[in-house]
Amino acid sequence: MAMCAARAASSDKTAPRARAAAVRCIGIMGGMFDPVHLGHVQSAASVREQLALDSVLLIPCGNPVHRGKAFAAADDRCAMLELAVAQQPWLQLDRRECRSAAPSYTIDTLTALHAEQPDVSWHLLLGVDAFLTLTNWKQWQQLFALAHLIVMTRPGYHFNPALLPFELLAEWEERRVTDAAALAQTRQGSILCVDVQSADLSSTRVRHLLKTAADPGSILHPAVTAHIRRRGLYQSGELA
Repeated sequence: MAMCAARAASSDKTAPRARAAAVRCIGIMGGMFDPVHLGHVQSAASVREQLALDSVLLIPCGNPVHRGKAFAAADDRCAMLELAVAQQPWLQLDRRECRSAAPSYTIDTLTALHAEQPDVSWHLLLGVDAFLTLTNWKQWQQLFALAHLIVMTRPGYHFNPALLPFELLAEWEERRVTDAAALAQTRQGSILCVDVQSADLSSTRVRHLLKTAADPGSILHPAVTAHIRRRGLYQSGELA
């Protein structure tokens, strides 16, 4: 089993107990995955490697609150994710939001995961855009009691904290850490920015390629492309 980076590296017998304990560290990446593409997988892999996570859960949104509904049905999005991660045992599909009729709120999902596995150190993976809008999320301040927040940036991208809403800026200044080792001091509650190595892709771009019959090539797993063609997905309607 892998361990968080700081725990794996530390041999100091005087280190804090939270640092010495063999705690499982699991990442959570939510999103529409409409469809899942290479950028999703590469981002998850990059964070996993840098933070030495045991695994990463991919949790497709079932009933979005802050955006429009998905173009593909939940069953199709889950099927595509299942195909995309089949050869990646550290990547795991969690269908809970798609199986629920309730609105998909991250705080509810994290609360459920924490109740099921209270000994896990959960790491919530967020893109910069999502982090900037965090104060619009349901009970957003409670997220820190359940997980570390990992803000994914691209190499060379300058993240400007001045863009954060006042309340979130206060949390940033109090909770921000600068390296993976600092995360191991507690089970949750820190914010870390991580540069991710991934293709510059969006599901919007992928959908337009598929609608125009352009070959998506390596940006989609071949089995995902086959599923899309077989099901006739992303061929009609407004693809924004």
